[in-house]
Amino acid sequence: MNHLLEKIIEIFKEEKRGKVLDLGCGDGDYSYRLKELGFSVLAADLDKQRFRYKNKIEFQQCDLTKSLPFEDCSFDYVLLLEVIEHLKNPYFVIGEINRVLKPKGTLVISTPNILNLKSRLRFLFEGNWEFFREPPLEQMNNPKEKVFNLHIIPWRYQELEYLLFKKGFKIKGIFTSILEINILVLLLPLMIFHLWLKRKRVIRKGGIDYSRIHKILLSKELLYGRHLILKAVRKQLK
Repeated sequence: MNHLLEKIIEIFKEEKRGKVLDLGCGDGDYSYRLKELGFSVLAADLDKQRFRYKNKIEFQQCDLTKSLPFEDCSFDYVLLLEVIEHLKNPYFVIGEINRVLKPKGTLVISTPNILNLKSRLRFLFEGNWEFFREPPLEQMNNPKEKVFNLHIIPWRYQELEYLLFKKGFKIKGIFTSILEINILVLLLPLMIFHLWLKRKRVIRKGGIDYSRIHKILLSKELLYGRHLILKAVRKQLK
């Protein structure tokens, strides 16, 4: 089962029907399922050969290193799923998404969740996050690499939240594809105690208040989720 796909469909079932841009659509499975739900969908990707629904869904070839070939305020929703970790120019792309969304339009974005307990433990012992184990230079030069699709930027929630804020979005929901709870849950009391001590030290020294971000980092979606999924709304123009 594609747990990410099923979660995206679950999110959109509650949304008002409208026009969706599936940016970096890949084979088009998300576009197809959203169309079945009653959304008007435009699929876009650089690789037009990979798209499997050419006779069923409108497709636009699109290079994310350049300005998006769409008018301002054209879409009610934009999907950017498992794409941002591949981008060299994420601030530019999110700015373009803001431009083509209608005021109060919604961006649904996903990326591998590197802050789950399994990934944190891997980083402790290997210096590598889960989903980012291969050194990009070696992977790029690996003759066995048949599908060249590098993960080049691991995104923590904190940096992704900042990126969206700076580009005119407000996060309205945090989700994950599937919860993977395992024996590492035994580390949770120690983690909670450590974060409590950190807040106490910072408050004593007059630093920033960490209570908001710590609440998010201790959520089940961040601790056990395979993917980080954010629903963000474009701020209304003044």
